[in-house]
Parts: sequence; C-alpha cells; structure tokens
Amino acid sequence: MKNYDALAPFQVLGANIQNILDAFGAFSVLAGKIMLDEQLGTQAADGSILFDPEKWYPLANNLRAIERIQNEYGSIVIRQMSAALLRNAKFPPTVTNIESGLNSIDVVYHMNHAKNGAALFTPSTGQMGEGIGHYTCKPVAGKKQIICETNTPYSCVFDQGVVLAMAHRFQPTATLVHQNPAQCRNSGFPSCSYSVTWK
Repeated sequence: MKNYDALAPFQVLGANIQNILDAFGAFSVLAGKIMLDEQLGTQAADGSILFDPEKWYPLANNLRAIERIQNEYGSIVIRQMSAALLRNAKFPPTVTNIESGLNSIDVVYHMNHAKNGAALFTPSTGQMGEGIGHYTCKPVAGKKQIICETNTPYSCVFDQGVVLAMAHRFQPTATLVHQNPAQCRNSGFPSCSYSVTWK
C-alpha cells in the first residue's frame, strides 16, 4: 500500500466516488465494503453505500480504497471505474472534438478536487490550485495522434481509463498505448505518457 499522507489536505467530490462505485453494478456491495473500511460514505438500510454528491471526502482515503480494489479485482475493473467518471459528466460548449475533450480533463479533474475544502479550479476566475498533478495533452502535428502525460496520485491504469474514455466520446476508434511502460509511476517514475491515436 502506498503512503498517501502528503495528500491529507486534499479532498475529492462525493459525486466522483459515487460514479466509481456505480461502475461496479451488481458487485457494488463488494467495493462498498472497501470504501466503508476506508471511512468513505455511509451505509443505507438496504446495505447500499451512499455519498453526498456535494460533499468533499478525503482524497487519501479514496486512493487507498481504489488501490485495494485494484489489488483484489484487477486492473480491468479500475479502467472501467475511471471511465465511468466521464459517463454522466457535463462539459462546456467549447468541448467539441477529441483535442478539446482531452484538454478539458485537467480542468474537470481540478474542479472535482479540493484543498482544505476549496475547489482547486474556479471557473469564474480561471485560477487553478496545485498539489494533485495534471493531465497534459498535446496534439502531434499532421497526425491523428495526441500525447497525454499524467502525474496525478491516481494509478496509471486509472488515468488510462479516464483518457481513453474521453477520447472515445469523440473518436470511438481511439486507442491508447503507454509510450514507455518501463518509465511508469508504477515503477516510481514521476509521470506516465500515453499515445492516443484514431482512424
């Protein structure tokens, strides 16, 4: 288990965690038990786990829960969970294609995370706080290709799910390849780089 103590001042919005849990479908009770163990959410009378969509929950607890879920159920489940974050998300009218979609991930990510209870992105001012890393995506000139670099505290496979889900919103044929798997956050490197291509 990684040490997430440095992330104690940071939180994640309850709506995000609910989307992660909902991605489990019939198996949400299993994931819910892990989340309760990590002091996330509350248990309803029917046994389901509920999150207040407007409440901030400790990011470190959420990351520990996701790590445990990955260890117990595998990477494919984590990829499905992270993709679910974008399923019901609303985006500004400026997000119209794969390039603008991938570029919007970082803003949406910061809007849904907070430091000491204050959101890390304020739409009215355009100010973005620091401390939880970034999603940086740049198109490759003359090609149907975008390189995305991530250095968030979430796992590599989680970030892959987010990036690919966004790409699929606009380009269903999009594929993602880890550019250099030997230089991955799983091995202690500071960031991961993904190549997104489409037909």
